Amino acid sequence: MKLFDSELRVMELLWKKGELSAKELAEILAQQTGWSKTTTYTVIKKMRG
Repeated sequence: MKLFDSELRVMELLWKKGELSAKELAEILAQQTGWSKTTTYTVIKKMRG
């Protein structure tokens, strides 16, 4: 399975930090990338489905 850049960014953060809530992911990614909470949640939703 190939990960898109956005999915890879989420996975790298989880690998580095360990277990995080969606809210925590959204807060960190907002600081690192400027993503909105909605963007982060959309990427997580795509990864789950």
